[in-house]
Amino acid sequence: MSDKPIVYDLDILRPTPEYVLLGGKKIDISFVPSGIAIDIMAMQQELQDLTGTPEKLRKIEAGGKEAIESFQVAASICAKITGTQHKDMTKEWLLKNTNVVQLKQLIEHITNAVSKSLESIEGEAGKN
Repeated sequence: MSDKPIVYDLDILRPTPEYVLLGGKKIDISFVPSGIAIDIMAMQQELQDLTGTPEKLRKIEAGGKEAIESFQVAASICAKITGTQHKDMTKEWLLKNTNVVQLKQLIEHITNAVSKSLESIEGEAGKN
């Protein structure tokens, strides 16, 4: 029997850092805490429900209620990440200080980071 302790280094499971610059601030999108990932997945489903068909996408492109709702949900998803790192970068801040292209890119980067995180979990589970 060995007296040498066994150490399981879970820090090696953290992804390579990836950042987004927005409003002069650096946002780490590579590490999504578990609780936030769960919230984001629920909001992604809500966004999918709003945009999931060609008819719904046409309504969004036409503007109006559907477009506003989808951008509100997208801003909420983004604020889950931005707000934990920069308290002032709330949903309201994002809606006031980003344009459509910036918000769209931010949501894509964040949802990709959540997807990567889930893929790495599935990959680790397959090793056991």
